[in-house]
Amino acid sequence: MKWTVLTSVLLPVALSACDSRPAPPASAPAGDPASQAASAPAPAGAWGGSESCKRCHEEAYAEWKTSHHANALRDIVPDLDHEAFSPRREIRHGTQTSYADMRDGRLVLTTMGPDGKQQDFEPIGVIGVDPLWQYLIPFPGDRLQVTELAFDPAKKEWFDVYGAEDRQYWEWGHWTQRGMNWNDMCAVCHTTSFQKGYRSSDDSYASTYLEKGVGCEQCHGPMQAHNDWQDQHPDQPGDPTIPEFDRDRYTETCAGCHARRGTLTGNFIPGEKFLDHYDPVIPDLSDIFYPDGQVREEDFEYVPFSLSLMYAWGVRCIDCHYYHGGKVATTENRLCLRCHEKGIATKRPIDEVEHSRHPSDKPGFKCVDCHMPQTVYMARHWRRDHGMTIPDPMLNKEHGIPDACMRCHEKEGLDWNIKYVREWYGDRMDRPTQRRARLQARLKAGDPSAAPDLLAMLREEKNANWRAVNLKFLDAVLQSPDPSPLRQAVAIEFVSRLGDESPLVQAVVIDALEPLGQSVTQLLAPMLASPSRLVRIKAAWALRRQIDLTSSPGRELTAFIEYRCDQPMGAYQQARLLMDTGRSAQAAPWFERALKWDSRLAPARHEYATLLQQQGRSFDAVKVLHDGTRIEPNNPYYPYWLGLLYSEMGENLAARDSLRAAVQRDASQARFWYNLSLAEHKTGGTQEALDAIARAEQLSPRAPFYPYTRATIQMESGQSDLARQALNRCLEIDPQYRPALEMLQAMANQ
Repeated sequence: MKWTVLTSVLLPVALSACDSRPAPPASAPAGDPASQAASAPAPAGAWGGSESCKRCHEEAYAEWKTSHHANALRDIVPDLDHEAFSPRREIRHGTQTSYADMRDGRLVLTTMGPDGKQQDFEPIGVIGVDPLWQYLIPFPGDRLQVTELAFDPAKKEWFDVYGAEDRQYWEWGHWTQRGMNWNDMCAVCHTTSFQKGYRSSDDSYASTYLEKGVGCEQCHGPMQAHNDWQDQHPDQPGDPTIPEFDRDRYTETCAGCHARRGTLTGNFIPGEKFLDHYDPVIPDLSDIFYPDGQVREEDFEYVPFSLSLMYAWGVRCIDCHYYHGGKVATTENRLCLRCHEKGIATKRPIDEVEHSRHPSDKPGFKCVDCHMPQTVYMARHWRRDHGMTIPDPMLNKEHGIPDACMRCHEKEGLDWNIKYVREWYGDRMDRPTQRRARLQARLKAGDPSAAPDLLAMLREEKNANWRAVNLKFLDAVLQSPDPSPLRQAVAIEFVSRLGDESPLVQAVVIDALEPLGQSVTQLLAPMLASPSRLVRIKAAWALRRQIDLTSSPGRELTAFIEYRCDQPMGAYQQARLLMDTGRSAQAAPWFERALKWDSRLAPARHEYATLLQQQGRSFDAVKVLHDGTRIEPNNPYYPYWLGLLYSEMGENLAARDSLRAAVQRDASQARFWYNLSLAEHKTGGTQEALDAIARAEQLSPRAPFYPYTRATIQMESGQSDLARQALNRCLEIDPQYRPALEMLQAMANQ
């Protein structure tokens, strides 16, 4: 691919269909929900280009022209880039040694290629301004790959953005693989009006964009109509072509690139709703965020900001950042004191000297030092957390949640920090946000006893995004097999939240209810007509086995999957859609593609093995799972899935051994012990079976089928009195548990 192929003239590109996508009707019916939010890209003629703005907006243009936004993507500039390659530089990173060199006037980067061997690559472009430049390398299929080796223009040195991680050529995240593909992972936020143009038929791209960098229209929307009107009506007010964005719309425009999110359409146009085009990643039971909402992985700014009290009180991006340069207006306290000096909402007025307790010339005096701590990403890029949380060393001590105090005073220790925070701020530290963080940390640690209190907080929560987060943390209770009163209360709350005013809350609920299958079909069906595209797509996926894929929500779903099918998860989802809609024969190539692109994609490996088993290819299914065990030897699910597969094949000894391996890797899963109990019993290990089912009962004491299983094993081994005790235990848990009642009746009739 030549750099000039990505031209500065926008060419309209229709996203190529995944091979099996049904042909959509020519147009959506009138009044169709799909018409409530545009999904097609703006036509090429609608864009004027940033240069057309200069004539009337010289000051704004000049501020923008030197910004990071304007220079987010550029060509190779000899005067800039030669210093990165000349003289020859040796770059040691992980187990590798790479080289940056000049040869006959060409820039050459010598590093590990897609086959694991060192090769020469010639960069043709650069993304980033400060603190790093990453180079773009052309690959077959009109794709560009972003190097993991980056140049620090301030320190004049090369480094690996993954630090000491030492990624290998076969990993999804290696620079030559899809995790570092520019067309899908980077371009939309480094260009203006980008269209990915993926062609699944030959796994290639026909990507286009209007201009390099984030241009004026990437934030203001297509402006050629505005240019035309101004030409025809010079110096006249009342231009009807200018879109009127409120503060929320501008912030949602920023969010498209400043959030960790999934993409729904690839066709976001400024002024449209964020949730009609994106699915944001929010704090949950994973390690992506900390339990209090602080960023942990590379989460960018928007989601933590949306969870902040500042956001709830109406603060938006443009209150602190310059419109056209993007930089923050100042890092001095006067930026925050505009509101906080006199108090804001329920918060007391703040005196910067009294509140900070730090000298004005030392770290800790500025508001941002404590409330917007920095985390380094990509080895050099320091970013401030926009959650504006309260530093709390007590949460650090109790749950490992980092705080700004310890970032500066690590040598003094947590107890020292806790002492001073308590002396300075006293009971003010005992606040709702602290209680919420504690509850969510406990749930993340597997403690369901925190659920009732978090459920109560959820019912009082005013911030819709925090309601969505609360539900994410309660999801583990909903998915629990224990039919406890707590689970019932959580389930009722989840269902009630389908009527929440927030589309994000509704989307989280649909994700949580989807695994429950047919029992929630009627509840989710009305969500197909939601005014929010995110909600409609979530509902369509949950109801994919029932809906007509040529209907409006069906077309939105298939278009969403189509957009993602150049990545492993998209290929996997395409395979799932095919398999779940009766087209299993077409699903296999998509499973294979997903695993080829990411061999560690465990759900795809499991589903593919299931498909092979259904097709009578049991030995192929075993190989697929064994390959997973080889690639991820510590993953407990592979031996678990193998145990279930071997059991279906009648290979009882192999099933038992695999399930034993599963519980050795993870002894906290009740279902692992339950299936091991069945396998032990089939192979004659009665006591081993009883020991295993006892472990399952300990882990899930409110699940009646575990003591019922114990009763069946005891009955078959002649221990009828013990079996009766186990059945009575079932009825203590659930007095209406039919299998136990029937078994007791049968015993009474003997």
